[in-house]
Amino acid sequence: MLISPNWYIFELIDVMVVMLVAAFGMYWLCKVNQVSRGYALIVASMYMIGSSVISWVNTQQFTGVGAAVIPYLFVAIALTLRRLKVPVIGLSIAMAILVQTHMITSMMGFLALVPIFTVALVKTEDKLKMVVSSFGAALITLALTANVWGALLSIFTNNHLIPAFSTVDMSNYGFVFNLYSFEMIIKPMELIVFIYVIAYVLIKWRSLDYIIKTYALVGGFFLWVSTNLFPWKILQSLIPELSTYLQFPKRFAVLAFVLLFVSFGMILTNDHDALTLKWLHFEGPDYRYAFIFLLMATMIGTNIWVLNFKIATVDSMRQSNDFQIPIEHTVSHVNRNKRTYYEDFYGSNKKALVDDLSKVVPDYLPATQKVNYKNYNDYHPYSNAYQQLDKQNYRIKGGFKKTVNKDGSLTITWNNRHKKARNYQIPVVAYASTELTLNGKTVIPVSQTPVGAVVIKANPGKNSLNVSYHIGWAMKVLFILTIVSWIVIIGIAIIRIWI
Repeated sequence: MLISPNWYIFELIDVMVVMLVAAFGMYWLCKVNQVSRGYALIVASMYMIGSSVISWVNTQQFTGVGAAVIPYLFVAIALTLRRLKVPVIGLSIAMAILVQTHMITSMMGFLALVPIFTVALVKTEDKLKMVVSSFGAALITLALTANVWGALLSIFTNNHLIPAFSTVDMSNYGFVFNLYSFEMIIKPMELIVFIYVIAYVLIKWRSLDYIIKTYALVGGFFLWVSTNLFPWKILQSLIPELSTYLQFPKRFAVLAFVLLFVSFGMILTNDHDALTLKWLHFEGPDYRYAFIFLLMATMIGTNIWVLNFKIATVDSMRQSNDFQIPIEHTVSHVNRNKRTYYEDFYGSNKKALVDDLSKVVPDYLPATQKVNYKNYNDYHPYSNAYQQLDKQNYRIKGGFKKTVNKDGSLTITWNNRHKKARNYQIPVVAYASTELTLNGKTVIPVSQTPVGAVVIKANPGKNSLNVSYHIGWAMKVLFILTIVSWIVIIGIAIIRIWI
């Protein structure tokens, strides 16, 4: 972002990095599973442009970034399954990177790890050593991610946080057999590959080794979980909290993409009759190359179609100064700031786009009462976030000016143009450990709004409110632990590579 001349170039670099990270990860996973170089390149390309990764390109879903990183976790899992020995350092680093990148994807990766590890545990002769190694990897992972889980514990235990919006029927947010699902979640040719792999493994079950059986069964299970064929309504009625913390069952599809794609590469490598009719006991020509060409062509074609739609949307924004913009939960200030979106996207002032587009999302803001799936809609978090934070910036003459300080604190300045002190609702939130300093004196807010915005009594004239967060000695220790752990682990990894 710092080296990019504008937002357009930044987006290009960002997209290429994410896709290349995904491709290298899948290629590495294929090589670990002894897929031939040519097929490994094909599978890596398929994964790179597959629906799970391309969601970051098309719709900026951060699950796409998690999908780019998760193959590296499966490299460690694959080594465990093949060698029947846990690569402690590799597994710890892979899981830690995933946790630091995207928490939900790391949790899904852990769910896939459990059955694969169970198979390895059954197969190994030294079960105690594998269990001990696994606990060691878990402890190292905790040390490498202390900043993440420590912060979560601190925030969640001392505040009422607004969760992500509650999905009324989770089955509607899985893969549903409609046009949207085939465009955005699993493309038709991808689904054909998945069904082919599962059918192939079931038909040739007795002649296959335990590794591909494990991949196919676990991948097939999570493919089922990601669809509306899974009994999500029953599970949601038993565990209602899933509707706010998991939200979208379609997220599980990323596990199917990784496991079933690598299984596809293993099948093509090990069976020269794959993608012919011979494995069904019918003589027939080799459709392998034709199928792969058709697969890649349709995947690329669908992506181009979706991208063209998104590009048209962005083009309509760049050429328009209208207040209404086609982005969900976003408010435009381009008219107020007297700029155009074209200047924002292609100009050198990268701050302009951030000022002109406010994404009003209330997730994890500090609420004044407990918010859950039962009262979420009554609480109106999205409306409250807009009214009490974004819109509030412009409700007084001169507005509120915000400055980020070198120590990480935030300073808000404004003018009280009245002759007496009066209460002002400041467009900034305060958590339990937030410290407020008004004109050099520590203050307690008069009150807080439903989404945590503070109300401060200010004197006539210019006022300055400094907002900082007190992390405490425990969090400082956890941050130091994280940094030291990464230095030690990377050092050990380098020594092992070179010695």
